[in-house]
Amino acid sequence: MVEKIFKEDEKKDQDNASQGNNTSSESSMSNTRGSGLTTSAPDVKENIKQAETAFAGKNYGQARYAVRQAMLGVEMEIGQNILDGLPEKVEGLAKDPAQDKVTSGNIGFVGLTIERVYQSNDQELRVTIGNDAALLTGVNMYLSAGGTTSSTDQNHKQITFKSYRGVLEYDESSGYTLSVPFGQTSILIVNGINFSSEQEIMKAAENIDIDKIKNELGEQ
Repeated sequence: MVEKIFKEDEKKDQDNASQGNNTSSESSMSNTRGSGLTTSAPDVKENIKQAETAFAGKNYGQARYAVRQAMLGVEMEIGQNILDGLPEKVEGLAKDPAQDKVTSGNIGFVGLTIERVYQSNDQELRVTIGNDAALLTGVNMYLSAGGTTSSTDQNHKQITFKSYRGVLEYDESSGYTLSVPFGQTSILIVNGINFSSEQEIMKAAENIDIDKIKNELGEQ
């Protein structure tokens, strides 16, 4: 019986493979139209309604999925509000709307990331706000160790940014990077390419209202 089943499955696999090959060989046309996929944030109210209905019917798997979708919708709304609150220009650099980005790990704000890019000629300023343990770990370890500029490390230093402790780094290929943890789980990262000095990158970063972002995220 086992041998018969395996032979039947093997025959089906061969038939399916053959059909697949025929399909691909018959197609001589390439796609020339189509607008791709549309993306939108999940409807929070609708998903809460679906979660209540599923929970009442003891369909707990569907209820959990709907609650997660509702949470994702809330995170997308918060992320968009933060983007709307960022300046249109920073020190002569205009924002690039095409690079505005809000992403979420869909696990309750941890994993929410907001990005905006400002550009002009050969300069770029990239602003990232995140609730991301991976982003926080290295900076918090450096701050906890009381790291300062030394003869062995001229590329990192502790700084104070609007009353928050942070780290300023410099790399010849990627430029300046300012990392400022705030609240319990959040971090602001400002990366500047082709800025002439740490004073110039810090002046650009001053345009970012970290307290407003903190309140939007509900951080303490």
